[in-house]
Parts: sequence; C-alpha cells; structure tokens
Amino acid sequence: MALDLRQMSRRLLEEAYGKGNLGIFDELCSEEFRAHDPLIGDTDRGGAKQTCSMYRTAFPDLKPTILSSYTDGEICTTHWRMTGTHQEAFMGLEPMGARCTVEGIGIDRYRGGKIVESWTQWDALGLMRQLGVAPSVGADAAKAAAKGAAERRHHA
Repeated sequence: MALDLRQMSRRLLEEAYGKGNLGIFDELCSEEFRAHDPLIGDTDRGGAKQTCSMYRTAFPDLKPTILSSYTDGEICTTHWRMTGTHQEAFMGLEPMGARCTVEGIGIDRYRGGKIVESWTQWDALGLMRQLGVAPSVGADAAKAAAKGAAERRHHA
C-alpha cells in the first residue's frame, strides 16, 4: 500500500500545531529530520518540537486549516492557514489578545516513509504587523509617506 504523503503532512500540522501532540514528530519525522523556518531558522526534530511548543504556548487556540496540497514523488507541498489568539508571551512580546491569521507553504521531503526535511515559508511580517510590532503598509501608509516627502521638498 502506497503512503499518503498528503495525509501525513496534514497530520503533522493538525496534530502538532492544532492539538499540541508533539509525539507526532517522532512518529512521522526521521531521526535526521531538519526543519527550515523563516522566523526560527534551521532546527532538528527536537528543535521543531520546541518551535511548535513555543507557537502553541503563545497562541493556545492555534488552528491550522489546509487550503491545498499536492505531491510529486517524495515531495509534498501544503498551502495552509493558521489562526490563533496571542494569549502568552511570544518571542519577548507580551500577550496582546490579538486574533492573528497567517498563511504559509510547507514543503516536506520524504524518504523511507518519514519526513526527512521540511521547508516552511509563511507571512512572518504579517504576523508581526498583527501584533503591532511592524509598520503597516498599504494605500494610507503610501499616501502619508508621499505627503511627508512632498512637505520635505517644499521646506527645502
């Protein structure tokens, strides 16, 4: 029977990040597992458990939603969304009670029926903006920047 890589990657997100079951890393990830996260950096399986625990502690109601996934050989790519409420300290930031939503993509590489490497790209800047520690951008911010630049030129 062929392994369902999409289901295994889904289980890792739902069990670990959604339910706090860190043992799922031991079940689904090889001993030589490496994870790559844009905010945390590179970690081994133990570090991935610690990272998951950090997110779950700060956002205890963390809920993953799988938006899409596909496989190509021993690679599974998953597009996901996470929502949660900032209720405990996160990377030195005191809890704000902010309801946050981020999207990301995980690429899991399998060998011998286990995940050996996982690359994750997600909207870390968007999370920091939702937590109020990074500036917002958009039409209003662009207008304010343009107005400030025009005023500086006028006074020069």
